[in-house]
Amino acid sequence: MLRYKGVLHMVGTERKVIFQGVHQLMGTDLGPEWSPQERRNSKMVFIGIDLPQDILRQGLEQSLA
Repeated sequence: MLRYKGVLHMVGTERKVIFQGVHQLMGTDLGPEWSPQERRNSKMVFIGIDLPQDILRQGLEQSLA
């Protein structure tokens, strides 16, 4: 995986969780609060070559609350 980033809706916080990384380095920050009319969902982008989509999907599905 070359690069990854996203905005996450996480249980226990009213703020967006921003994550980004390069190779094996990853960081997170708390972003702004979700606005009342905003749909709370997570969005992630993965950039790489020949990424194993089935393994990535399985791991992400296991992390859903």
